[in-house]
Amino acid sequence: MVLDVVQAALGLISPEMRAISFELSSDRISLYIAVRERNQHVDEDVEDLVFDLEALQDGPVAVEPHIFVGPPGPEWPGNSGRRVYLAKEA
Repeated sequence: MVLDVVQAALGLISPEMRAISFELSSDRISLYIAVRERNQHVDEDVEDLVFDLEALQDGPVAVEPHIFVGPPGPEWPGNSGRRVYLAKEA
C-alpha cells in the first residue's frame, strides 16, 4: 500500500504540500495531506492523487482525502497514519 500511495503521488507533490500520510481500513483508505495553503491547484492535485490511487487498487476501495492547512505537527490528523512524504522545511 505504501508503494501505491507513493506511485500515485509521483509528479503531484507541489511546493504547497508539506506531508502525506494514510491509514488503511477494511473498506477505505484515509489519505491525509498537510499543505501550506489551500487553493485550486492543491485541490486539483489531491483529486488527481485520489484518482490515481483508486486506479492502482485491485478492487473498488473508497479513498477519503483530508486536507489540513498547516504544518504536520501535533494538530495534523495525519500523525496517526503511515507517513509517505514529509517536506524539508526551510
